[in-house]
Amino acid sequence: METLFVIGLLVVVAAIAAAIWWRSQKKFATSREEHWFKAFAAERRGTFHSGSGAAPAPSFGVVHPTGRPLADWPQETWVEFRLGDRPVLAIDTQESYRHFDDHTYFRDVHVTQVRVPPCPELRIVPGKTLVMPTLPPDSRLAEELARWLAANPRFSGRDVVVEHGSARTWGQGCATRENVTAEAGYLAELADTLPAVLWAHSPR
Repeated sequence: METLFVIGLLVVVAAIAAAIWWRSQKKFATSREEHWFKAFAAERRGTFHSGSGAAPAPSFGVVHPTGRPLADWPQETWVEFRLGDRPVLAIDTQESYRHFDDHTYFRDVHVTQVRVPPCPELRIVPGKTLVMPTLPPDSRLAEELARWLAANPRFSGRDVVVEHGSARTWGQGCATRENVTAEAGYLAELADTLPAVLWAHSPR
């Protein structure tokens, strides 16, 4: 009799846990569908993806600062719109990190990208020199871009990667209208200011 009671109690606990999980999943899915990206896409005549189900692919870009393609991770919530004559892709995603207890956790990250012509990979890291991993260290193009950055220090204050036909930056926390539009404007200005020789240089 005692064994039956324990089994029954375990079944009830498991059912409650499953109900709580199901409710949280449903709530999460609903929140994605109601993401502000949806209204923003309608305002800008853009394209929105809630992160669930089939969706059109964005016309360019990657999803994560590491360069992971969006097509490899369709759960991301994203919106594509135009800023002037430039397509912009804004993404709400997550990155994993190890906590002190050696468990893996996830934190919210937003990524903003603008489309640019193909060019060699360019990385701007605050506090460090400009890096071009796909070029030899003594490249004249790398030297010219380093001089450009020294003459335009306002572009050395945040992480930027230019590759795969996009200039992108990212930050902690979810995307907001304010940070997406500000970051898109920053990237568009950077792309317009970069020396034209960068776009003339064919990537390998």
